[in-house]
Amino acid sequence: VGYITANYIVERLGGVLVGEVYSIYFPSQLDVGEDGLGSLIMGRVYDVGSALVFTADVQPQSHEGQNLLSKKVLEFLSRRGVNFVVSAAAYVVPTVDDVRRVYVAGTDSESIERFTSIGAHRLRGGVISGINGAIIGWSRYFGIPGAVLLGETWAPLVEVDESDFRAAKHVLDVLARFLGVEIDTTELDAFAAHVEQRVAMALAKAVARREELKRPEGGREVM
Repeated sequence: VGYITANYIVERLGGVLVGEVYSIYFPSQLDVGEDGLGSLIMGRVYDVGSALVFTADVQPQSHEGQNLLSKKVLEFLSRRGVNFVVSAAAYVVPTVDDVRRVYVAGTDSESIERFTSIGAHRLRGGVISGINGAIIGWSRYFGIPGAVLLGETWAPLVEVDESDFRAAKHVLDVLARFLGVEIDTTELDAFAAHVEQRVAMALAKAVARREELKRPEGGREVM
């Protein structure tokens, strides 16, 4: 959800690359494009006019790497005069409706209220793991207010490693209101419907197969 949100903003608002972030905690591999050109795995910072956006294809898997990268990104952002930090992530739930809730946690009550006033719901307890959560903790360390937005995500999508475009859409809608910009998210509905339909069909087949295996040979169930 966070990855889709960040990169969609960059695409829609015409982000300009202003920084590259390298880390020894990224995977030790060469990322090769379709043109054959390769580079280290890195994070990138884009200027979209109303905000700076940090995004990366992966995040470090160790607590040390996630904290160090969060700290370095915040050092860069603070030098650029950033006065508020927002991250995005998923809030996994077993069942969902078409309209997904967006939850918010923040460094202070005022930051939380800025988002609850535009449609988000206050998160009541829990832990937000990974850079999505840690970077907000580090923003508080740097004296910069911040908040993390969590889009309700259908658990089966996570289990099969599919992207939840519908959750990202609702996070983007809240974020657009916060930034005071127009972001057309209608195409995400089509992406979401395609993914959800595919996963729902796979679940239905799995259930049917399980029921079939319960039946003894001859097709009659044991009573």
